[in-house]
Amino acid sequence: MRKQADRKVPQKRMYLRSLRKKTEHGMGAFGSACVRTALVLSLAAGALALPSAAFPVMAETAADVSESVSGNVEDQSDSLETAVQTDASVTSVDYNNLEQLVQNNRSLKNALDNYTSSRETYENMLKTLEDERDYMKFMQEKYEDDAEAKATYKMNASMLNITKQLESKESKIQTTSRQKTIDSYVLTAQSLMRTYNQMNTKAQAEEKNYQAAQSSYQAVLKKQSAGMATAADVMTASDTMQSAKNRYESYRQQASNARFNLLSALGLDTSADIAIGSVPLPDLSAIDVVDFNTDVEQAVGNSSSVQNARHQSAGTATEISVKSDQESQAEGTVRSRMQSLYEQLKAAKLQYEGAEAAYQSASITYASLQKKQQAGMLGQSDYLQGVADYYSALDAKETAVVNLNQAWETYNWTVKGVS
Repeated sequence: MRKQADRKVPQKRMYLRSLRKKTEHGMGAFGSACVRTALVLSLAAGALALPSAAFPVMAETAADVSESVSGNVEDQSDSLETAVQTDASVTSVDYNNLEQLVQNNRSLKNALDNYTSSRETYENMLKTLEDERDYMKFMQEKYEDDAEAKATYKMNASMLNITKQLESKESKIQTTSRQKTIDSYVLTAQSLMRTYNQMNTKAQAEEKNYQAAQSSYQAVLKKQSAGMATAADVMTASDTMQSAKNRYESYRQQASNARFNLLSALGLDTSADIAIGSVPLPDLSAIDVVDFNTDVEQAVGNSSSVQNARHQSAGTATEISVKSDQESQAEGTVRSRMQSLYEQLKAAKLQYEGAEAAYQSASITYASLQKKQQAGMLGQSDYLQGVADYYSALDAKETAVVNLNQAWETYNWTVKGVS
């Protein structure tokens, strides 16, 4: 029976068989099988730094991993060069395309490359696990006539038959962790893009106010020359003009800073002529049908603080009580935050609806203003003030859009467990 079993062993397993003879010598089949299985299962649980002398197959795996990591450095360098080439083709930044653009960020690329390296390491580990399982099956057949030995090897083979579960679990963990890393960069880019849009819109509005204030100041100077305005009137007009100028320059600088930071976060050339798109208005109908209770439960389940509390080890009654309290506290924090975010979302929607109505009214007035200007029925100062009023309404509307967008995105990110 043993000869028949020997003939069934695949050729590629013969080398493993010779390696293990040294391990079995002096220890006995049962002891070596149990020790070897324990070592491999320990590796499967994450103990990758196993001494090479203890298990020859592990030493080979470690060498393979070392080569994999070394090769990854070259791959990473090549990927960075590719990213630079890709950056040159980017001419605009669209809010809905941030997840793709943000992957030009070198810090994120390094993080994703590390995930790739970790995945290769894990695949090597799974291969070792499969080899050891197959060897146990071979030993089970070899000791066909020895019931006790056969049972021992069969038990160990069964213990090692977990590659599917491990691979499924690791794949889920890797995918979740990788996506959450990307999401954190996307969240940052969204915030920077909102800041840029808000500062840029305010700069445009203040520029119009500054132009109107300049015109008013010139008009007051003319009135003073005609004896129709005092020095105090001139001083007031001058202060108004200077204040408008300061606000305009401040917002313009803030918009420039936000643009620089956004392009940097996306790994793009900050000096390139890249157009920054607008922040989109969220789907109002989606906000109207939010299932708050379901979202709260998802947020609790996805919260890292809740997960950490749930996975704490607890053996004694005191430890179990402390764990329960910490879990309840973590869940309560998430529920409270979700309630606050939901209220902010509803308030932001009301703010937008009011700003939109005011903007529509201002648009009608602005259209009438244009007609009067073309007909020569308005003075320059009155016209510029009307333009400034229109841009102020536009700024209020765009600010409301940005605020609603932020409230909606923050709500959704929290549901996903990203913060």
